[in-house]
Amino acid sequence: MVDRFTKTVRVIIVGVNEQERERDILDATADLLLRVGYNKLTMGDVADAVALHRGLVYLRFKSKDELVEAVVLRELDRYADAWREQVEDDPRGGSVASVYRAMVHALKALPLASAIVARDAEVFGKYLRKRPSFFERRPNAMGTSEFLQVMQDAGTVRRDVDVQAVAFILDALTPALRSTFPGESGQPSSDEVLETLADMLETLAPAHGGDLETGKAVLLSGLEQARADQGGQES
Repeated sequence: MVDRFTKTVRVIIVGVNEQERERDILDATADLLLRVGYNKLTMGDVADAVALHRGLVYLRFKSKDELVEAVVLRELDRYADAWREQVEDDPRGGSVASVYRAMVHALKALPLASAIVARDAEVFGKYLRKRPSFFERRPNAMGTSEFLQVMQDAGTVRRDVDVQAVAFILDALTPALRSTFPGESGQPSSDEVLETLADMLETLAPAHGGDLETGKAVLLSGLEQARADQGGQES
C-alpha cells in the first residue's frame, strides 16, 4: 500500500516537473526568437537558457521547427485570450471599432504575437519560406472584407457601407498600426492612432448604434471556431 502511494506521488511530481520544464523551454524560445530571430536560434541556445542538456530539449521537441511551432501555437492562444478579454470588457464590444481596439491592445502586450500576425521576417526569417511551415498549414483566417460582411449582416455596420472599399483601407492601415509599437519620437502613440481609427470606424455603425450584442456574439463565436480549427490542426 505504501509502495503504491509512493509510486503515485512520484508520477505526479515527475508530471509537474515535465510541465514546468516544457514551459521553461517555450519561454526561453519565445525570448530568443524576439532577441536573435529564427535564423540564429539554436537548440543549444535554448538548452543553455534553461540550464538543461541539449538532449533533454530534443527529447521533448524533435527539431527547432517543432519547437518554434509549439511556441507559435501557445502565443496565438494567449493572443486569443487577450483579444477575447478586450472585446468582452469594451462597452462598445461588438462594433468594428472594438475589434481594432482589442487587436491593438492585445498585440501591444504580446510582442511575439505581433510578430506572428505580421509574419515578421526579422523574427521568423527562413522559417517563413519553409514548406510546409506553420504559416503555410495554418487554416486561412477570415479576411477583412469577409469579417466586415459578417458584421454588416449582424447589424453593426450600415447597409450602405462598401465593405470591400473599407477592407482595402483597413488592410493598408494595419501594418502602420503595428509600426507604432513602441513608437518613435515625433510619431503619434499607438493609443492616439488607435483612438482616431476607432472614431473613424464608429461612423460605420448605424445611426442607432447597431446590434452590439449580436455583433459581440458573432465575434466571440468566430474566435472560438478559429481556436477549434487551430486545435484540430495541432492534433
